[in-house]
Order: sequence, then structure tokens, then C-alpha cells
Amino acid sequence: MAENSKKVSIEERFEQLQNTSVISEIGSKAKIQRVAPHLVGDGRMHYEKHFTPKLMSLGPIHYGAPKLQLGEEYKKMWAAMFFRSTDQTPQFLFGKIAENVEALKELFAPDLFTGNRLFLKYSEQGFSSMEEMICWTLLVDACALLQILEHFNLSRPEEMNVKFERLMLVFQDVMLLENQLPYPLLKLLWGETNEVRLIQTMIQFVGRAAWFVQSRYGSLEAPTHLLHLHRSLILYNKHGIRLRNTEYDTTNEDLCLITHRNITELKAAGVEVKARKTYDVKDVSFSLGRFRSKLTLPEIIVDETTAGFTLNLIAYEMCPDFENDYAIRDYISFLKSLVDTPDDVKALRSARVLLNTLGSDQDVMNLFTTISSNLVPNNMDKYGGVMVQIEKHFRHKSLPTWIALAYNTYFSTPWAILAFLAALLGLLLTFIQTWSTLHPPK
Repeated sequence: MAENSKKVSIEERFEQLQNTSVISEIGSKAKIQRVAPHLVGDGRMHYEKHFTPKLMSLGPIHYGAPKLQLGEEYKKMWAAMFFRSTDQTPQFLFGKIAENVEALKELFAPDLFTGNRLFLKYSEQGFSSMEEMICWTLLVDACALLQILEHFNLSRPEEMNVKFERLMLVFQDVMLLENQLPYPLLKLLWGETNEVRLIQTMIQFVGRAAWFVQSRYGSLEAPTHLLHLHRSLILYNKHGIRLRNTEYDTTNEDLCLITHRNITELKAAGVEVKARKTYDVKDVSFSLGRFRSKLTLPEIIVDETTAGFTLNLIAYEMCPDFENDYAIRDYISFLKSLVDTPDDVKALRSARVLLNTLGSDQDVMNLFTTISSNLVPNNMDKYGGVMVQIEKHFRHKSLPTWIALAYNTYFSTPWAILAFLAALLGLLLTFIQTWSTLHPPK
């Protein structure tokens, strides 16, 4: 240890401990922040690719990344397009940000600006102060995002003066947790006293990203940011009312009896899997019948963007200052519990529960494995009742259930049917031969 290092007594350490402030407070409005490290993993599963922008940064977290320099040029172009479309001058908009910069900085995690060395080297960028650099960055990024939200159209990428492939990357980048810009910043620059059209513009954009088909664009409260709006559209109906799970009467004893059952097992036991067109993650039900039971699940679309969108929604739910019920995380965990093999995916496709544009059934199974690998689910709170009903179906097998199990065990393929018929024919011939031996003709 160096001789001039300062020694700290135990009493001083106790005093420092007592004066330590709370790092984050639980609330309904989460600050813009980084993805929790445990969700990114150790690099072996390449989770970071789902949380890192591919073309452009928004906000301070990825600002200045060398691989995103082309995106910086696109942002400047789109910000200039926004300036030309509004009746507010760029100087006036910059002034609005400068007047509110301290309040805007409070919407970001405390270390995001000071933790980026480029902001600390503001003079090398030609700015007179770090505050001026922050204001300029927020101005360009927010105006570019407003231009994207209002004019994004994959069928007409020329309106954004960019090729389709890069516009698709933009679409994915603006939905990343670490690329979010706070709604108050967007509202500040929107330039209209009525913010309804801003909300509608954001909803129309997010609707293209919804991994559940959305058709219920109703009135919602002002979101924290774009990703927050995406989650709200999945979990709330058109009247802004929180969707709830179907409730069942269950006891702790019932919950202790739950056993893992996948889709293939359910179908083998005579459970019919049906799709529900409401597209709500909470709309899961199981009807237990004497002759037939039915599991109903909402439709879900799986494509190349599903992993990224879903992981970022889950990462948002895991933010320490966002008070929520982890609805997306728990539904994905519940869905993964039903999918063990590609045959389970195939069964969900056949039932029209899962609309697969990703690739093979194996690809979809791998996707669910990837999404759910780092999760600690709490399925019992939301889906315990459904799981208990499923277990009751297995524990109280009726005659149709036994018939279904026998059919799926012994007659699930043409070869199995042929083998059964061959065995039956063999038994019949043996019986005829034995009868003939015991009862010879007189």
C-alpha cells in the first residue's frame, strides 16, 4: 500500500454508510437508463446484439460510437427535414431545450452524460460548455425522431431519403431501451398546443412494431417514452383499462401439484388448443370439460424483430425505478413452458396461435429459449389458475381423455396404425389356428 494513501477508520466508514442515499426509487416513470447487466449476459449467447443499435444512437448512452457515425449523418438530415416542416426556427427550439435542460437531464439516469467521455470533451467538439453540447445533442436526436415517427413508411423509404434496408434498421433501433428519448422532450419540440396528434403519431409507428396484432388504438396516458407506449398497447384495451387474467378458484395445495406440461402432451391428452383474436397477453384461459378441455391463447406473430422487441420490453420491466407487474416477462416464460420441442411450435402454428414468418419451427423454439434464458419468472401469480386447471385435466382423466391418450400413443402415425393392424391380424390368425386345432372338423 502506498505510504500517502488515506486511512479511513471504522467509525468514518459507519458514518459514510449511514449517509448513503438510495440509488433508485420505485416509481411509475422510469428514467432513461442502461439495460441491467444480468440481462446482457456474459457474451456467450450474444444478447448484447438485441440491446445495441445497429445504425444510429438516440440519447447519450451510445452517442459517439464509431460504428454509428453513418447514423449521425442520417439524424442531421432528418432533423433538417423536421426544421423545414415546422413553423418554429431551429434557434427557437434550441432555446426551449436550453431553458428546460436541467429538468430534461432529470429524465435520464444521473451518469449517462457525465459517463460519456465525449460530453466531457465538449471543447474538442467546438462547444462552449457541456450543457450546450447536451442541448444540441437532444435537439438533433429528438427532431430526427419526430421526423421518423411522422414519415416512417417501409413501402416508401424514399420519403426518408434512405434505402429500405437501412430504414428497417432505424425501425429496430428506435425501439431499444438504451435508445429511448423522454416523451416530455418530444412534446417540447412538437410545436402544437394539442398533443393528441403526437400521441397518435407515436401509436401508428409503434403499431408496426407490436408483436401482437394491435387494433385497439384508444386513449392512453402520456407515455414515458416510445418503448413504454409499445408495452401499454399490449397490456391495455382501447379504453385505457388494464387487462387481467382469467381468475380461477385455486388453493396453495392445488399450486403445489402443478407439473410441467408442453403443448404436445396437452394435445395427446385430448386438450384442444385454440387461438383467441383479442391479441391480449393476459387473455389466457383453460376450460375444463367432462368430455373435452380447451386451452385458449392469444395470437402472437414471430418474425426477425421479435427477439429484439421482446427482450427490450422485458429489460424495461426490469428497470429498478419502473414499478410494474412484469406482465411481458411472465407471459413469455409461461409460453416457453409450453414449448419444449419443434413439435410444440408446429402444434401452435396449426392452431393459428403462432404466426411464424421467422423460419423453421426449430428457429422459433430457439428464439423462445433465447428470450427466456435469463428470466426469473413468477408464473403462479398470473397463470397459476390456468396451470391448475391443466393439471386437473390430467389427474381426472375421463374416457375421452384415455381414448385420446391411446390414440396419440398408438395411432399417431400411419406406421403405428399399420403395426397395430398387423398385430391384430396376427392375433386373429393365431386364434383361428388354435380354434381349428381344438375343434377339428368331424
